[in-house]
Amino acid sequence: MPADNELFTPTDLAGLTTPEGRTLADVKLIASDMDRTLLDDDGELPAGFGELIERLHDEGIYFVAASGRPVYTLRNMFRNYLDRVVLMGDNGGLIMLGDQVLYKSAMPTEVYRRLARYVHETAGSGNVCGYDAAYIEKRDEAFEPNYRTFYHEIKFVDDLEQLDVPANKFTIFFIDNSAPEHFEKLKETGLVDGLSAATSGPMWIDVMMPGVNKGEGLRHVGEALGIGVEDMMAFGDTFNDKEMLATAGFGFMVANATPGMEAYARYVAPANTEAGVVAVAERVLAEKAGAR
Repeated sequence: MPADNELFTPTDLAGLTTPEGRTLADVKLIASDMDRTLLDDDGELPAGFGELIERLHDEGIYFVAASGRPVYTLRNMFRNYLDRVVLMGDNGGLIMLGDQVLYKSAMPTEVYRRLARYVHETAGSGNVCGYDAAYIEKRDEAFEPNYRTFYHEIKFVDDLEQLDVPANKFTIFFIDNSAPEHFEKLKETGLVDGLSAATSGPMWIDVMMPGVNKGEGLRHVGEALGIGVEDMMAFGDTFNDKEMLATAGFGFMVANATPGMEAYARYVAPANTEAGVVAVAERVLAEKAGAR
């Protein structure tokens, strides 16, 4: 494990073969987390991304945008590629290809109301992640700029404990970067027992329904598209990506990943600031061309 602020060493891709016997030429699907993985430190897609998507499409390789962000935000981000990119929003809670729903989870009202009560009694800002918008309390309007980056549609309400809307995730935001510490306290309460919960960087805790995570999301996509997980490649940086990296035959954490993620990833890609996802995807395309 590297020391604080150091990067993990990227894997040498020459002759890379998985334990299942797959090579880069066998990859049929590439999935990537967004923040600190595909996106640069300014939150922008890497240079040449549009051309890469076209070349992957021409080779019959699906690209999956796998994010804690909702699908409506991902639609805005990938609006030029909606017929070529699978959108996996809310950590796998809603998955779409074009207008086709590949998978959809639903969180009962009583579940997110219990979590809202916990937030009211402790700390943080609660967010009920509806299919159409993020529902946030008016008392938290000062955090709108923080939310708006990830949730392009926001509706302010008086009390989340009184809310009754279709939703698939509950998120807690901590402006002071204390999500990891609060996550441990949340687990001790038993409120997330049986649910799927994870930190998403230092500011966010995401709570989903049982079995909802990016790894299961990959399986849903594979079932819909006829692709085995052994022929999938995935990239991520932190703990809401861990199931995805452990599921994909080619599970890559980026070099700037959170320490501890090496337990879930087989391989290491260059950092997000070096367009690591693009660099590895280019090697996949080169291997495909060489195999013909």
